[in-house]
Amino acid sequence: MTPPAPPTGRHRPPRLRDVAELAGVSIKTVSNVVNDYPHVKPETRERVQAAIAQVGYRPQVAAQQLRTGSSGMITLALPSLTFTYFSDIAQAFIEAAQRRRLTIIVHTTEGGPEAERTVLQGFERVLGDGVIFNPLHLWEEELARMDHTSQPTVFIGEHLPEALPRGSDYVRIDNEAASFDATSHLIAQGRTQLGFLGAITSPHGEQPHSSGTLRRAGFKRALREHGMDPASAVLQEVRDWHRQDGFDGMAALLERMPDVDGVVCANDDLAIGVLARLRRVGRRVPEDVAVIGYDDTPDAPFTSPSLSTISPDKQQLAATVLDLITERIAGYDGPPRTVDVPYTLVTRDSTAVGRRAQTTSEPTSVDPIVSDRPDSETTAPDPSAVDLEELPR
Repeated sequence: MTPPAPPTGRHRPPRLRDVAELAGVSIKTVSNVVNDYPHVKPETRERVQAAIAQVGYRPQVAAQQLRTGSSGMITLALPSLTFTYFSDIAQAFIEAAQRRRLTIIVHTTEGGPEAERTVLQGFERVLGDGVIFNPLHLWEEELARMDHTSQPTVFIGEHLPEALPRGSDYVRIDNEAASFDATSHLIAQGRTQLGFLGAITSPHGEQPHSSGTLRRAGFKRALREHGMDPASAVLQEVRDWHRQDGFDGMAALLERMPDVDGVVCANDDLAIGVLARLRRVGRRVPEDVAVIGYDDTPDAPFTSPSLSTISPDKQQLAATVLDLITERIAGYDGPPRTVDVPYTLVTRDSTAVGRRAQTTSEPTSVDPIVSDRPDSETTAPDPSAVDLEELPR
């Protein structure tokens, strides 16, 4: 049997009817095969799949959404892909979604508060069945005033109030606990003159649940609990959390605390800039100054020296978020759920001479969904790793 001849004039894409005629089955049977429904005989499924391949049929999302009410697409709204962490997170979501036969639409909100309000209030054209949203610029009070979200929504990141709107859930990492562990690690290495690099004192940066506020709070708590005076430490402000900001911020920190011997950075990009500044001024890492970051970005094992850091479990984060949002899309309408996923303190060469170990820490989940940390430790990277980042002089 040969495929039906295409009509003259403008070529149209293949349709279900074309596949059905070629395979000698009904349109309903073709639909069942396309949607992977059970109860199709194996020989029939094989014949339909061969016909699909022969005519080049591809299901149309719009038709699928009309037929099933679901497009299989989810919007991931992130502040920016220029931050290494967010591009890394996007990749984790894309890979996790592909395993579930879902599609992630990446949307950035670099336009600021108005762009983020568009995500919350609903796009002019609906982009997918639900939204995974990392707010950055909106006031927490504005989110707290919301009664419900316009679509099934799962929040990630920080900047979230305690009370969430109906129709949403929240998956997070305990930023304060992670920063506490990072600071405690430096203190355990004998560091006594500590600085925190990454304070952003804009009103948004000072919100109670912003990343900077939480990580700074963990830094201060570690000092107190280890018998050190937080007032003796330097909280260094930066304009943003990019590498150049770390490079410039470390210069300012050295002016304020020339004898600094340990720096807790709010993220890895800042820490990479710090390493470059310390090389510039001839301060050895870790002999003179120990440096630790946050995020465990792909560059962290390959800086010179390799960077100790906090490693959020990005794969577990993506899997947990997709579990929750697919439940919402399928009809779950219960109260908002908040879930903590684990992180790992990864120690590399930037915090201890000759150190090659990795220790782990896991926050307690505040929801029945519990994420287990890995049982095995990983091997630290080769100490001969080369530096990938040389900022311009």
